[in-house]
Amino acid sequence: MRTSPTLVFLLALTACSGELTGVTRDGGPDPDTDAGPTVDGGPGVDGGPQVDGGPGDAGPTCETTDPGSDALRFDGLDDEVSMGPAPALGLAEFTLEAWIYRESGGTEAGTGSGGVRHVPLIAKGRGEHDGDNVDCNYAFGVNGDVLSADFEDMATGANHPVVGRTAIPLQEWHHVAVTYDGTTWRLFVDGHLDVQKAVNARPRADSIQHFGIGTMYNSTGVSAGHFAGSIDEVRVFDHARSEEEIVAAMFETLEAAEGLVGRWSFDEVDGGADSIGGAAADIRGATYVGGATLGFGAAPGVTLDAPLDDAMVTGTDVELSVQLDGPAPLVVDVYAREVTTEDDFTIVVLPDTQIYTIPSRSLENFYYDQTRWVVEHQADYNIVGLIHNGDIINNADQRAQWVIADRAMDRLDVPSPVFSDGIPYGVSVGNHDEFPRGDAGHTDYYNTWFGVDRFAGRFYYGGHYGSKNDQSWVTFQAGGREIIVVNLDYDTTQDPAILAWARSIFETHPDAFGILNSHYIVTGAGNFGAQGRAIYDGLRDVPNLHLMTSGHISNEARREDTFEGHTIHSMLADYQGRDQGGGGTMRLWEFSPANDELTVRSYSPTHDRWETDANSEFTLPLDLGRTSNVGATFENVGHIERAMDIASVSFTGATPGALYEWYAEISDCHHRIRTPVAQFRVTP
Repeated sequence: MRTSPTLVFLLALTACSGELTGVTRDGGPDPDTDAGPTVDGGPGVDGGPQVDGGPGDAGPTCETTDPGSDALRFDGLDDEVSMGPAPALGLAEFTLEAWIYRESGGTEAGTGSGGVRHVPLIAKGRGEHDGDNVDCNYAFGVNGDVLSADFEDMATGANHPVVGRTAIPLQEWHHVAVTYDGTTWRLFVDGHLDVQKAVNARPRADSIQHFGIGTMYNSTGVSAGHFAGSIDEVRVFDHARSEEEIVAAMFETLEAAEGLVGRWSFDEVDGGADSIGGAAADIRGATYVGGATLGFGAAPGVTLDAPLDDAMVTGTDVELSVQLDGPAPLVVDVYAREVTTEDDFTIVVLPDTQIYTIPSRSLENFYYDQTRWVVEHQADYNIVGLIHNGDIINNADQRAQWVIADRAMDRLDVPSPVFSDGIPYGVSVGNHDEFPRGDAGHTDYYNTWFGVDRFAGRFYYGGHYGSKNDQSWVTFQAGGREIIVVNLDYDTTQDPAILAWARSIFETHPDAFGILNSHYIVTGAGNFGAQGRAIYDGLRDVPNLHLMTSGHISNEARREDTFEGHTIHSMLADYQGRDQGGGGTMRLWEFSPANDELTVRSYSPTHDRWETDANSEFTLPLDLGRTSNVGATFENVGHIERAMDIASVSFTGATPGALYEWYAEISDCHHRIRTPVAQFRVTP
């Protein structure tokens, strides 16, 4: 990474008594000034990070301290909390609330046919049967990065799901809630209405399925799905609470309230007792950790003031400022980073490998060389994942061909210090992977070799549609960026239900960069094939779908389509019609966030040959989005004590043309609040 610019922090902040001014280069206050209060007890799985006032005289500490409340931490594998059948928690109308701290994705479970698959938070039931008292009463969880909820109705056992829109970031405490008033779902994030949906059905309030936290149980107490992270202050009400009621009590430890039928503070001293009802928690594996900061009212607010996201700034001195809203004094920490070539990453795309798997052709070494090269050059190119466009083999009923393909792909599965489950990859089903070949064919052979069992449990495997792996999705991590790849099978009469499923994957990961992989999207002339047209028309308004990739036709082509200002780039690469089936030529997608672009190159590892014609090597403009402030390395560029109203930092020595990211955290004696990451570019 290039050397950071010189950082000078100019503070002109209103303090509790008089004006505080100072200049420092070490991130703390001027040693000659009053440094203000020590801040502790911010949220976190271990009670929160400490902010100690920086170097010099730390000043007075806060008079009050965090109450030391606890939460339960779940490992995402088998930790869970059961309350048994808990008939008193069977409800036709309800509010479910909790504070949650997500550490990772966790493991999903489903609520039944027509329902949702999500990581459970609070549930009385899951998918089991339709039409009797083992239907799901309610299930509340995290679907991708957003909230979702579902119930099965009294009349038919049909599911009535709702899915949110607001992403719940990792490694931050957030309050989540869902209400159902007999007709309408409402999801809330941090007290704000996220989504509402009218369903006009009655939940199965007489369900004998068990009540659980961090998992979902069936009627015999068998669990499915597990949350990864911490949960605190769980509440169940027997009616739908208003937004105002949720906001008024969300920062408190609620000892009593109208209609409160269950409440678990998860403080170690009470051992999981229900402080309202009789449903004591049977804690299985989950451990006590520091909880959300409650009992001190609402947290202060902070918004980025300037520069705003995607701003262009002039000059090498940039003022980073935040607007504060809360009882002063506040502590402000500002973080920034330059986005450089060290952020660049690569995704490898394997076009049709079918010719290499025909034993009589003796070309299998091309396939072996492709995957070997990916493993050996993972670090050189920062390869974060691989996409196979389908037609893995040539004849689906020929076991010998699957053996070759399996051996080639097995190279990717070897664990490494970077990837515990091997290099992540996703695969599309091609027409040659079906038997008999084409739309009427089945995928039994494909699923024997590349089915759910091959991928289940791998950290990057998101899931699948239906019972087979014909449609699947995977996730790649590139520094602080998440990339979602949805893989659809070959089907010229594209099923609308599958498109709806694909849409749901992208929509439940709204901050991720989306890629759609299917065997046949673009023709050799650069037009859409029938399936490609159906996919584009069905998903063109999905804002985070940016790339589509395909093979099938032996050619190279690409197209660019824009709908309501949103552009999707679609690409075809397939070399099987060439001599030696293409000689092992594959695609490297080299992403450069610093330059907002993707460079596509074509390369044969066996021949060590790059193709440089305009169809084989080109660069596309592409907004790759922001990093998360989890997983990227940011520098703390200023620790500001006793701030009010506006806090500003002068960032000097910025490089013309460079891209920067920044965010801020504010703290009082009890809370720590983090802004989203914003980007700005310095004019050349």
